[in-house]
Amino acid sequence: MNIAKVMMNYSLNVKKICLLSDKGKKAVWLINAVSGDFILKKIPINEGRLKFMIHSISFLTSNGVLTPSVMRTTNGEEFVAMNGEYYVLFEKVYGKKPKYNKKKELAKIMSGLGQFHKASTGIEIPKNTEPSFLLGTWKDEFRRRYNQLEILKKERKLASNKNKFDEQFLLHVDSFLSQCNEAISILDASCYETWVGNTQRNKTLCHQDFAAGNLALDKKGNLHVFDMDSLTIDLPIRDIRKILNKVMKKQRWDLTLMTEMLSYYQKTNPLSKEQYFVLIADCLFPHLFYGQVKKYYGSTEREWTEKKHLQRLKDMIAIELSKEKVLQAFKGEIDKVLK
Repeated sequence: MNIAKVMMNYSLNVKKICLLSDKGKKAVWLINAVSGDFILKKIPINEGRLKFMIHSISFLTSNGVLTPSVMRTTNGEEFVAMNGEYYVLFEKVYGKKPKYNKKKELAKIMSGLGQFHKASTGIEIPKNTEPSFLLGTWKDEFRRRYNQLEILKKERKLASNKNKFDEQFLLHVDSFLSQCNEAISILDASCYETWVGNTQRNKTLCHQDFAAGNLALDKKGNLHVFDMDSLTIDLPIRDIRKILNKVMKKQRWDLTLMTEMLSYYQKTNPLSKEQYFVLIADCLFPHLFYGQVKKYYGSTEREWTEKKHLQRLKDMIAIELSKEKVLQAFKGEIDKVLK
């Protein structure tokens, strides 16, 4: 694809086009124009999903979330469709990536996540759009993943050519099947269904990757949020669990750090004690272990070496095992977060 042809749809005097990332279906270019810098993205979602993303960006911006504006074409369109692919041009925002190990910057991330969720509440779904919905799917998804681990366990036990990855998997899979069951039990006893019902009416967006790589702090310390192409309608817990996993992967689970992170979030989007039990259930489920196992056994082509897969599995096992006592102890710390 000649990106210069895409840029002909915009009234910009382009000086230079620089490819920043190309993953096939998804790509990013820096556009240097006389009037300033812009970011062009090839976004691998269908038109209905793309329109909802652009609608969401406008809605979030109107409610105080700082995110790059979508630039319109000379015809007033918010994207360019060419050869079955979709391109969106954004303003370029400069800033530094926040660091998890800096308390003030981690506080910005968590309070910013709370602001994001609060700002998205009440979003409407225009007729010509097609949002992603993961709302209400957790119980079925947890059980499906549990069953997949059970099937893999039986298959690898019977395999005659077990490798080191198989050995590690079989050594620990029963512990994680127990985590699955406990997570499902907690979810069944929680306010999950009621919360889902309320969210079906009011709607809340999850970013799905509200992590340092998709955030920037400008010179004034304001947090900017990027990459909205994975937006989904779901409980805010999905995003909270994901950022907790991101941070805890760096050092293992820590009760004090978890409590601090959630206290920062609580200041901008308060949750109830009952809702935090939904978080406990989601955090307890072995998402990281399952993801690594699926990556290894579910692919016919090895993206990584056997050694890297094995090391990553060992890392995920250590992280997952470190969380059980922390999550149990957190049940007694929730009131500190609510203050």
